[in-house]
Amino acid sequence: MESQPLALVDGNSRRTGPIGPPGASPDVVPSSAQLRRAFPVMNIATISSGFEKGDFLVREEKGQRVYFDFFEEAFNYIAYKGYIRMTGEDEKEWIDTMNNVHAGVKGGMKYNTGKLLLVLYKPLAVDDGDYGN
Repeated sequence: MESQPLALVDGNSRRTGPIGPPGASPDVVPSSAQLRRAFPVMNIATISSGFEKGDFLVREEKGQRVYFDFFEEAFNYIAYKGYIRMTGEDEKEWIDTMNNVHAGVKGGMKYNTGKLLLVLYKPLAVDDGDYGN
């Protein structure tokens, strides 16, 4: 089976019918359990440097921010909460995306964003019964 390139969808296009996995019949609708395995739900945390309050900043879920004087303290704090480092390509893509977003703000960012050093994630265990509720 030949793979098809991904395309951006503009807001004017309207798809009718269910969406299935690539190459599948449009009549097949994946279950929520299949979708969760393909697209796992996760929390993202980052460690950045270059701030006045502390040399390192941990940003985690719900916008929580914690400053540390040493990188080891920041890393231990976030690792203790169950976060693990993203793989190389995923982390690079995430960092590039954030850099592009910050560079796209006309006149520069209002606040110091620091330099993004690490991107970490924590998969969330979701039961079949309460997903999306």
